[in-house]
Amino acid sequence: MMEIVIYITCGFIFGFAFYLLSKKKDSGDPSVLSTQLSELSRRFTVLEEAAKNMGNMQSSIDTTFKSFQNMLDDKQERGAFSEVELEKLLRDRLPSNYLKFQETLSNGKRVDCLIDFGDINSRIGVDSKFVLDNFKSLQLSESEEDIKKYKKLFEDDVMKNVKKISSDYIIAGETAPHAIMFVRSENVYRSVQNSENDLMGKAREKNVLIVSPSYLWGLLNTLRVFLKDSEMNKKAQIIIKEIGLIGKDIGRLSERTADIEKKFNLVTEQFRNIKVSTDKIQSRAEKIQDIEGTKVEEIKK
Repeated sequence: MMEIVIYITCGFIFGFAFYLLSKKKDSGDPSVLSTQLSELSRRFTVLEEAAKNMGNMQSSIDTTFKSFQNMLDDKQERGAFSEVELEKLLRDRLPSNYLKFQETLSNGKRVDCLIDFGDINSRIGVDSKFVLDNFKSLQLSESEEDIKKYKKLFEDDVMKNVKKISSDYIIAGETAPHAIMFVRSENVYRSVQNSENDLMGKAREKNVLIVSPSYLWGLLNTLRVFLKDSEMNKKAQIIIKEIGLIGKDIGRLSERTADIEKKFNLVTEQFRNIKVSTDKIQSRAEKIQDIEGTKVEEIKK
């Protein structure tokens, strides 16, 4: 389409050039005409190069689209694409320390992601499912017979994945009693949600919550708020516990200080008694010296 527009433009330019040529023949100024034709030739070259670039770009787009289409047609590639999208969404909303990707459970089954809040009943398995094949056939169906046929096949696909998630990723004493089924396509999710056979209700009976990207985003935001409150509560409990321990330490310090004070007072009292005894001894010694001095004077007389 773009190439056609370019070529029409070029045709218009050439027509305009011939118009100028005929006009300048009448005016008799060939230098001006030559300059204008050179400019038109340059612009045409630019347009031609742009057309080539557009052609290459279109070819690249076609190749990319075909690769993407092939990826969607291949179940394994499709599943990998869905898992990558799930991982990006989870990493964007929750701290990485709560996420365990490709976690292997005790039954040997590997879940796309295990959201682990630390408690056994708070370990939630999340697995992506890309139920697209029969959904595409349903969308392309025109007859009532085909619509009925592919609608049943599509719903069977959904419930088969629900049962698989329920049996593989819900383990008593190891995980939470429920799991999450991630459907990458919003269109597919709406078909599940609007099913006359209540696929959402049947999934809940199997303890599986089916979510789309937008639904999961909202759910993860709620979990994120819960985590913030939970972490703040844990920190508050730690602070209260530490304050209690500090109080006990202060009590022990006070007891030990009082004990040291008693011992210090006892030593002080003992030192005082020693000083009193020393003073008495010194006083008695002085009296003895006085008596001896008196006797010596009497003898001299």
